[in-house]
Amino acid sequence: MVWLGGLITFVTIVLWVYAFCDALTTPKQQVRILPKVLWLVVIAVFMPFGSLLWLFLGRPRQVAPVHGGTSTTTMDTDDLDPSDFTRPSGSPHPLGPDDDPEFLRRLDRRIDPDE
Repeated sequence: MVWLGGLITFVTIVLWVYAFCDALTTPKQQVRILPKVLWLVVIAVFMPFGSLLWLFLGRPRQVAPVHGGTSTTTMDTDDLDPSDFTRPSGSPHPLGPDDDPEFLRRLDRRIDPDE
């Protein structure tokens, strides 16, 4: 029975730390019902219940993806088009060193200086 009390205490502390850090890092424009500072006080003073209230009432709502639209989180390798990787980016500067012809020339000279 002692381990159960320790487990409940541990879960309560983890929940409290998560809720407090989440409330602290959430932009004040996205906080619901109460002002952000008041939410932090509620979470700190009313230990287990304040955290639960924050999670259910104070956190910003997650926007559900629109049906028919593509979401970047659900994209897998079957959705990729190889021609997307060969298109120029439109940027005047190379994206990486392997895209820069001058860098590749200097690299060739360093590898084989006799050429």
